[in-house]
Amino acid sequence: MQHLLFNNTDHETLVRGYDAWSADYDRDVRRMGCATPHAIAAAARRFLPHGNLHLLDVGAGTGLLGEELYLRGFRCLTGLDCSHGMLVQASGKGVYQCLCRMMLGRPLGMPDHCFDAVLAAGVFTPGHAPPETMVELGRIVKPGGWIIFSLKWDGTFEKAFLSLIRRLEKEAQWQKLAWSPPYRSWPDADSTLQARVLAYRVSGR
Repeated sequence: MQHLLFNNTDHETLVRGYDAWSADYDRDVRRMGCATPHAIAAAARRFLPHGNLHLLDVGAGTGLLGEELYLRGFRCLTGLDCSHGMLVQASGKGVYQCLCRMMLGRPLGMPDHCFDAVLAAGVFTPGHAPPETMVELGRIVKPGGWIIFSLKWDGTFEKAFLSLIRRLEKEAQWQKLAWSPPYRSWPDADSTLQARVLAYRVSGR
């Protein structure tokens, strides 16, 4: 578990960590049984209609979620990540139409309502994207679009996110589609780590 970059205190440390890990990342996380890309892709297949939807993979890393989405027929994919090294690995997989280097928790510099759906696997976990990222992701989703993401679930970490999500449900008319049961996100590395997949529809108003 030494590779999991939890509880970083600053942006530069996080980026350096992922840049250094990028060449070995796929091998390492597969050995640890990384379950979340498959879980997010399965939710996308369940909730998103067929067609040429423009999807944003937030925190795309080396493209593990992108590969899963591509295999399920989603071909109009944009990936976003803070690490140049991770994006270099993702670019070699040939599943993304566009890759962007940006940091979550800051304005993304993208137009309003530019994606049909936003997907995030393993992003909302300690030391990574803060809760307010949800507001910015809601801004760039088209009215009537989808936001599907995993959230670390330990009885404490998720509380700030759930507080903001409840506000978005009320004020921005986010419609809850489903929450998965808690699942072991790294089953071959630490069976105590759990996450849930949350799926929402963004209001068309």
